[in-house]
Amino acid sequence: MRVSGVNSVSEALKAGKVNRIYYDVSHKSRRIEDIVRQARKLGIPVVGLRRLESRIEADISPVKYKDLEYVAEKAIRTGSFLLLLDSVQDPQNLGAVIRNAVFFGCAGIVIPKRRSAQVNETVVKVSAGTALHADIARVSNLANTVKSLKKLGFHVICADLGGKSIEEAFMDPPLAIVIGGEDEGVSRPVKKQCDEVVSIPSFGRAESLNLSCASAIFMYEFRRRLS
Repeated sequence: MRVSGVNSVSEALKAGKVNRIYYDVSHKSRRIEDIVRQARKLGIPVVGLRRLESRIEADISPVKYKDLEYVAEKAIRTGSFLLLLDSVQDPQNLGAVIRNAVFFGCAGIVIPKRRSAQVNETVVKVSAGTALHADIARVSNLANTVKSLKKLGFHVICADLGGKSIEEAFMDPPLAIVIGGEDEGVSRPVKKQCDEVVSIPSFGRAESLNLSCASAIFMYEFRRRLS
């Protein structure tokens, strides 16, 4: 969803719904400069273009993102878990994973501000509307986020090939589960910060599952152990 004009973009920025900003570099305006400066300070991608008809536009989300501290506190208070998504680029995949997370009572979903799909109309549709009820936080650096969560007492595991079997993994709350993107899985800097690398054993010829299926299995295993 895109909005245009200084007032609309400014209000969307205040509401925490902006995914990306586009502005006309050939047009000088104090208000536009202030918006661009604030967006960059918040880690929101900003793209300068020439001859942009409306001078400034923004891709916005239909949801308001939460702070990391909010979802972390919620997971600790409720004895639940967080789901961290490392560079999931496809909105279809993001929507499917969010639906899984809401089904399994995830306390919060954490996505990067850059190199990741953001919550848009496609994500809401694929999630069957559950994205509107999920607590989703955006962070500038996922590796640093893992560090912060560990300091708060979270045990952090990442799903990746070659790790220990999910049956052997420590999954007591508060737990953070990291699922990697479509192409490269969990990135090396993020994996390095995790407490355990965990895999789902294969019983057939397929070596791996897509990220939506893998996330569902990890979240189910967490809930199964609590029952």
